[in-house]
Amino acid sequence: MGLRRLAHAALLLASALSASGCVSYWRGKEIDSDIAALNARMDALTEAQREAQKKQLALLQERLTELESRLTDAISQLQRGSADAGLELDKLREELRQTRGELEAAKQKAAQQENTGVVVATPPGAPPLPTTDAELYAYGYDRHKAGDWDEAVRALNEYATKFPGSERADNALYLMSEALSSKKDFAQSSRGLQTILQKYPKGDKVDDAYVLMHDNFVALGQCKNAIPFLETLISDQPTSNRVAEAKKKLAVTKKGCR
Repeated sequence: MGLRRLAHAALLLASALSASGCVSYWRGKEIDSDIAALNARMDALTEAQREAQKKQLALLQERLTELESRLTDAISQLQRGSADAGLELDKLREELRQTRGELEAAKQKAAQQENTGVVVATPPGAPPLPTTDAELYAYGYDRHKAGDWDEAVRALNEYATKFPGSERADNALYLMSEALSSKKDFAQSSRGLQTILQKYPKGDKVDDAYVLMHDNFVALGQCKNAIPFLETLISDQPTSNRVAEAKKKLAVTKKGCR
């Protein structure tokens, strides 16, 4: 269930939860408010990133258009016998090559942001990733299992970007988020988890995403923001095999949260 829909779930379950003593009606309202506020903050950050990417793409496209115009002029001058046009052509072609590369990289980052919520830079000299669905997922899974967090993040992010309709897309996002947490990049990890909750609300990684969201916010020193995720998991998915663990974590977090 996506973050924006958690409020509706809390209200629909209010009566039953109140009767069972799990979560009171008013606590349900607090969960609604807490998660709505968290969602708004994360959405604002994502939107700011999108705007920055749009500006970068526009500037690069403008630069590319200018270079192509200058290249056309230089070719015309060369045809008229200008001695300096040859050197100018070489410089322009190199600038064009670099600008096209930057534009392509910016487009790839924008696609990553749209599909996974996470932007991953490809390190210089990194080997090419597998291109097929099965091979790319297997590679990312193996890198995750081996504790090669950087390569696992790169491969699994690529998988979720290229194959968002795959039945394993949410699994890839979760493994990527786990790897990011292992790298102590808790903010990026939470963005990946938010994508699971928003885009794959009926997938099998939603309960895992709630638990890891809680852990990330605790690690960031935001225990009050962490609590609603476990409370929502416990109330909304009572048959999940993560509920017992979530209850223990929740008790510890509430006890230590100031």
